[in-house]
Amino acid sequence: MEAVEYIEYDFAAEFNSTNKYRGLPTPEREDAWFNLTYKHAVEIPANEIAGLNRSESDNLKHVPEDVGTGYVAILENMIRMFTWYQAGKYPGIPDGLTDSALKNRMHVDHCIDALRIAIQCFGDVTPVFVRLGGHAGAKADFNSHHKCRNFDKLEGWIDTNWSVN
Repeated sequence: MEAVEYIEYDFAAEFNSTNKYRGLPTPEREDAWFNLTYKHAVEIPANEIAGLNRSESDNLKHVPEDVGTGYVAILENMIRMFTWYQAGKYPGIPDGLTDSALKNRMHVDHCIDALRIAIQCFGDVTPVFVRLGGHAGAKADFNSHHKCRNFDKLEGWIDTNWSVN
């Protein structure tokens, strides 16, 4: 995929770090999470599905005929799954959940397990060093250096290549 590019940087992940995603719910924070997690589906061309271990016989959804001849795919689902843990903090039912406790439990279990699978698949082996000193005597340095996929470039590719709302 031409959108995959690797970049290296230090995480800004200390306990007291701030960014637009951390903290109590605010309209601005909710907008930031929404913009991060809800993206359009994209078209995967028919000639590329074999490389993803899929075939015509897998009963995959086609994009609308006016869009193309490929298949509908979603790329952002992992982040959306993680945000549902906050469902009890708000009135109403978040998109994707129902008023059935059993169905919601199954859905959340699926999401948590999908996150586990992704974490094991990506297998980040970046060491988190222990820094000496300070009032605690020693603390983990969560501002570790990582090599990551450039999320902004992936997000831009999704925004440019979306096929279905």
